[in-house]
Amino acid sequence: MSKRSFPVKLFFFSMKGKLLISSPGLLTDMIFYKSIILIVDQTDEDITGFILNRPSNLFMNKEIDSSKKIKIELNYGGPVSSYHYFLLKSEKKYPEILNIYDNIYWGNNIEFLFNLIEKNKLDINDFILFQGYSGWGIDQLDDEIENNFWIINNTKENDVFKLKEKNSWNHQIKNLGDKYIPWSNSPDDITLN
Repeated sequence: MSKRSFPVKLFFFSMKGKLLISSPGLLTDMIFYKSIILIVDQTDEDITGFILNRPSNLFMNKEIDSSKKIKIELNYGGPVSSYHYFLLKSEKKYPEILNIYDNIYWGNNIEFLFNLIEKNKLDINDFILFQGYSGWGIDQLDDEIENNFWIINNTKENDVFKLKEKNSWNHQIKNLGDKYIPWSNSPDDITLN
């Protein structure tokens, strides 16, 4: 009788709350090059995350009254569902937001967010607003990790809100050890190298 072998899946553990740090293997990928993604949800079929360190240079505005407007920077969360907006915040203010880990939540009730800001109950620095998200089928991300496109890191060692700073990928890569140090000072545009 012959033995059958089955492919080994990496996701015997939950990816929710983990960071995906793009490896130098994604240097030619225009979407995920030098990205840090927080995984916010995982089901039996797919995984959802937001690119933390990709400002979009776009803003969402809302007029409160004739003398006051709210202007919030949008971050590019990923290529999926680019007509939808999502938020990441550190405190539960309404029931529709979902817990990722500890005191980090995500949701999509943007109107409620604006209402909190309007009533001075939330500072615009206390959350990140994303346009779109990053998503994979379980097998798709499993293959990408096996091909060394992503490095998995534990978010609890990081302040996810600080990871939106410009050089956060370079700092994360540098902290991963000697193997990655040559890449830690690479320019944002690799054609300049």
